[in-house]
Formats: sequence, C-alpha cells, structure tokens
Amino acid sequence: MTTCLKISGMRRLLTKVLYLNKVVLVVFLVLFQGCDEELCEDIAENPLRIGFYMLEDGQPMPHGVDSLSVIGLGHDVFLYENQYNVSMVEIPLDVSADSCGFVFTLPPDKKDTLKVYYERNLTLTSVECGFVTFFEIDDLEVTYNRIQSYSVEEYNVTDDDEEHIQIIMSPVNAEDINSSR
Repeated sequence: MTTCLKISGMRRLLTKVLYLNKVVLVVFLVLFQGCDEELCEDIAENPLRIGFYMLEDGQPMPHGVDSLSVIGLGHDVFLYENQYNVSMVEIPLDVSADSCGFVFTLPPDKKDTLKVYYERNLTLTSVECGFVTFFEIDDLEVTYNRIQSYSVEEYNVTDDDEEHIQIIMSPVNAEDINSSR
C-alpha cells in the first residue's frame, strides 16, 4: 500500500508539473505574441504626405521635382536636400504643437512656405505599442512663388499610406531660369 501511495503521489506531482508547464507556456505566448517592434514603429510614424503635380489639360498630373529641398521653419536640418525627381515627400508633424511650417526650395531657386494647422489626437493603438499621435488637418497657409495652388485630399494623418496634400506647381518659364543664374 505504501508503494501505491508513493506512485499515486508521484503521478499527481507529475501531473501538476506538466499542468504548470502548460500554464507557463500559454502565459508566455499570450504576453509576447503581439510584441512586434517593426509594427509598432510603423504605427508610430505618421508623416504628412505631400504630392507634387502640374496641370495638363486642366487635370493634375504627378510631377517629379528636381533640386528639391525641404527644411522645417525654425530648424537648420534639411528633411530633403537637393533631391531629384521627387513626386512626393513625407514630412513629420510636431506632436508637441498645433502647427508647424516648412520651407520648400523649388527650381529655379524659388522658396515657398507651407504652414500646417492641425489637431492632435493621442490614441492607444495596443498594449504592446502604446500611444501614438494622429493628426487632423484644420488649415494651411501657403505662399505662392512656385506653388500655384493646393488641395487637401485627406484631412486625417494616421498610419495609412494616403497622400494628404496635393501641391499644384506653376510651370517654370525661361525668364525664371535666366533670373536664377
């Protein structure tokens, strides 16, 4: 009988250990299943996407800009510096302010300023990734040196790949090219 009790006790102990191992495995999988650093980085980056266009027969057509430079107002670091054939830029919005501005240097050496006013919406994306700031565009201020017009295509700046603003550029004429030399 003592041997039976020992074997029975060993079985219960072994069953408990196996059960505990399964519980630990399930808890481990639940805790770490959604922890994906790349996914969190993709969600955390919500740039404003601006496309460049020229009018052809009254319709906006994508246009690659040469010698494009973009710098934030009040900053000395270029977001884009003398880039060629750029049809879209992605620029960061300031999560600590309700507006920010950018200076675009467009050929032939014309500068335009774009100031974006927006609402900030702090959103919990997941336990793993935490909070992220999404934006909603309220208004724009634009200078019109090389920029002819603009349109806001998508007011919500979130983690999607949508283009938010279309900038229609005025054509470069020979007089502009000669005056920049």
